[in-house]
Amino acid sequence: MIVLGLIETALELVPTELYTHPAVVNTAKHRGKTPHEILLDESLHLKAIQTLPDAEKRGRPDIAHRSLLIALDSVLARAGHLDTFVHTYTGEIIEIHRGTRLPRRTPRFVGLMEQLLLNKRVPPSGDPLLRVIPETLETHLRKIKPSQIILLSEQGTPMAPTQLAKSLLNEANPVVLVGGFAHGSPKSDLANLVDQRVSFDPETLSVSTIVGMLIHGVEQLMDLSTRRFQESKDVG
Repeated sequence: MIVLGLIETALELVPTELYTHPAVVNTAKHRGKTPHEILLDESLHLKAIQTLPDAEKRGRPDIAHRSLLIALDSVLARAGHLDTFVHTYTGEIIEIHRGTRLPRRTPRFVGLMEQLLLNKRVPPSGDPLLRVIPETLETHLRKIKPSQIILLSEQGTPMAPTQLAKSLLNEANPVVLVGGFAHGSPKSDLANLVDQRVSFDPETLSVSTIVGMLIHGVEQLMDLSTRRFQESKDVG
C-alpha cells in the first residue's frame, strides 16, 4: 500500500481578516452565503489574497480538485493499492475513505469542500467519506507508521517515476508527499520528517502532473492493467 499526501494544500475557508474585503463580500452575497462559509479562491479573491502571508501558496482549491481526481480515480486506487489524505495550509488533516469519488464539476467540489471544512465531515451523519481530524501532519504520519517518507520536490534528487516506483514497491508502508500549492516550498520543519526528496523533472510541473506521473509509474511497474484483465477473466 502506498499513501499519497497533499501537504500545505491551498484549500481553506476565507480567513477572518478578509471577511470585509469587497471581493469576498461580493462572492458571498452572490452565492447566498456569509464570508466565513466560502472557500478562498484566487480566481475570485486575488487582491484580497495578496494582503495575506504566504499569498503565493493560498487560494487554489483547483489544485486539490485536479490532483484528487487523478489519485482517487486511478487504477492504483481502484485496485486497493493507494490511500490518499490532504493536509491543508491551515494545518488540518482531511481523511479520505477508500473508494470515495469526488464531484467532477468544480462548483460541486467547491460546495463539498465548504461543507467539509465547516462541519468537519461529509456526509453529516453515518460513516464519513471525508473527515477533518485535529492532528498535525507529524502526528498523522506517526499514526500511519510509514516505512519511508518521500517528498516530491523541485530540489530533490533526479529520479524517473518508475525508478521511484521500484523503491516504493520494496517498502512495507511508504508515504509520498506532494506540496498542494502553486508556488513556494514546503515549510522547513518537514526536514525532520522526510527521508528523501525526489524530483521528476528539471522544469516546474503542476501538482496534478506530478501525481499522475507517480501513479502511472507505479501502475506500469506493477503491470497492473494486465493483472486486472487477468483477474477479470478468471472471475468471469
